[in-house]
This record gives sequence, structure tokens and C-alpha cells, in this order.
Amino acid sequence: MKTRLAAAIGDERALAVYEAMLRELIGSIGVSTPDTEIEFLWAPTPRADGEALRRAFAHHAVAMQTGRDLSERLSMAFSERFFFHKTEKIIAIGVDDPALPRALIDHAFALLDSCEYVIGPATDGGYYLIGCRAGAFDPEVFMGIEWGTASVLPSTLEKIRATGRSLAVLPERYDIDTVEDLERFEAEGHSLR
Repeated sequence: MKTRLAAAIGDERALAVYEAMLRELIGSIGVSTPDTEIEFLWAPTPRADGEALRRAFAHHAVAMQTGRDLSERLSMAFSERFFFHKTEKIIAIGVDDPALPRALIDHAFALLDSCEYVIGPATDGGYYLIGCRAGAFDPEVFMGIEWGTASVLPSTLEKIRATGRSLAVLPERYDIDTVEDLERFEAEGHSLR
């Protein structure tokens, strides 16, 4: 759930906003195509059981995440898809940018034809998208990151550069993490109510 937002508007309202962000994102990114499978990974919780996931993601592939923290969950998600599913390119996004257009995701996939990593910086010092090609994947890129801080992007960029892999950087976008972000999003004509 959105912990910074919840601190300002309460847990119940933050959960409702998070659910609305998820619905908005699903609508924005669309459905899988023969070239691109959209899969939602969900951290296991008592409320996120199989039935709830089927209702939320009826027309999409869903898998439970493994790992104790976001570093491990991202690393495991990439590892499993590259090594067990023989996926060639992966892009991971979160729910924090519910208006993320499918065209930008498709562009990021296209960039992975000519570079090994792609990242979309967020104004808060994190990122809204990260992807890589199978042969370039290094789980260390996700390890030791102080998630939820302004050091996420610089730390991740440093780790990618340390691998010697090529990198493309997408345009900066903003996440919805605070009441001010939510107000900005709604002022731009979106609604999460």
C-alpha cells in the first residue's frame, strides 16, 4: 500500500487510491499481444489470495512474488522469467505512475534491441520503469538499494554502469507517492476516486 500517502490521508483512503491507480494503470497499458506478455506480480498477503487476484486481473497473467524485500522480489522476478521462461527482454513497472502509456513501454522494449538496460527516472529520485535483456541481467543491480529514498535512481544507475552494460534513459515522469502528487495528477484531468 502507499505508506507515505496513507500517513496523510489514512489507510482506508490510501488503499482506495491504490486500487484506483491499479485500475487506471491496467487501462493505460492495455492487454498482452503476441510479442508482449503483460504479467502482474503480486506480493503474497492474506487478502491477496487467488480469488482476489483473479477478480483484479481477470484477463492478465498473474504470479506471486517471492523475496523478503523489493530488491529480492525484482531480482527473482527477472531471474525466473529469464532462466525458466526463456524470456528475452523484461520491463518492470510499478503502480505509482497509473497514466504510464503503453507506447512508452513499447518504446522501452524497442530500445532493448540496441542497448542492454533501460530505465525511466522519476522526479522523486526513483524510477517508474526498469528493463534489461536476458544476457545482460545481473541481480546485483537490485541489491542494496534504499527503496523509497531519493538515492534509488543514482544507486541503480551506478550499479548498471559498474556492470559495463549499455543503458538508455527514458524521459522523466512523476510518481504518486504523496498528497501533492495525487493533487497534481487530478489537476491534470485524471481521477482516482
